[in-house]
Amino acid sequence: MTRILLVDDEPELLEAWSFALEYVGYDVERARDGQEALGHMKRQAPELVITDLMMPGMNGEDLCRTIRQRPQWAHIPIVLHTSAHVGTPVVERLWDSVLRKPARLEVFLATIENLIRG
Repeated sequence: MTRILLVDDEPELLEAWSFALEYVGYDVERARDGQEALGHMKRQAPELVITDLMMPGMNGEDLCRTIRQRPQWAHIPIVLHTSAHVGTPVVERLWDSVLRKPARLEVFLATIENLIRG
């Protein structure tokens, strides 16, 4: 089963997206910020990370940067799921896709499927 790490500080969103992902057959780990997400990744790396940008503690950008800097995790696709404005990409490619909150379910699932299947 494909393992996804879902990172967001909004409990209702974590619950809703986890349910949707599990319903279509994914194994979902949840984290409320970047530090908690890294703890999950150290125990078992996921096949895909979905993260919010603005979170207390370690935010999504710092989480993505940490993932990209670790050779054992650098290949993991990352979806940034945020309501924040994301400017033009910088030199480093921190995420593979950006979805604006609230993303439609079919777009959310299709984006994940495309990244997992390569």
